[in-house]
Amino acid sequence: MKSVLLFHDEMLNPEHPLLALYPDIPRVFIFDTAQLERDGFSLQRVQFIADCAVEIPGVQIFKGLTKDILIGLNAEMIITQKTPQLHVSSSLSSFKVQWHDEPEFVSFRGKLKRFMHYWKAVEPKLIGASQLQESMSTQQSVPSEQPQLNITFEDAA
Repeated sequence: MKSVLLFHDEMLNPEHPLLALYPDIPRVFIFDTAQLERDGFSLQRVQFIADCAVEIPGVQIFKGLTKDILIGLNAEMIITQKTPQLHVSSSLSSFKVQWHDEPEFVSFRGKLKRFMHYWKAVEPKLIGASQLQESMSTQQSVPSEQPQLNITFEDAA
């Protein structure tokens, strides 16, 4: 059975976890012409997607109908990420599909009242604690012509 790792427009990360899980199967991204026409993608959006897809290691990029291209590749098992996009699931309906959950963007298990609580908790994880410290020390060492305002926000219960 020939397996294919299918990337769609919600998987445009060149370090996507599925790359490590399936290092030895063909990687495919398809510009589905029916989707492009139906959804009216702008040229800028198509270019952005193309730029991102090119950065995925070892990916082959095709243009056409997803089902037809996968049949042409003799694909029997499609491995991809779950998506709420119905055109993706409908174009894969005649194949065996192994759906994987979307990778977690950041791990956060706190109680969220406001965005700033969330941001303060995840900022070191996303930016990195050392970069955050450098950024804060640079901001403090640069004299400002504007007076500094100390603003605090209180949570509404």
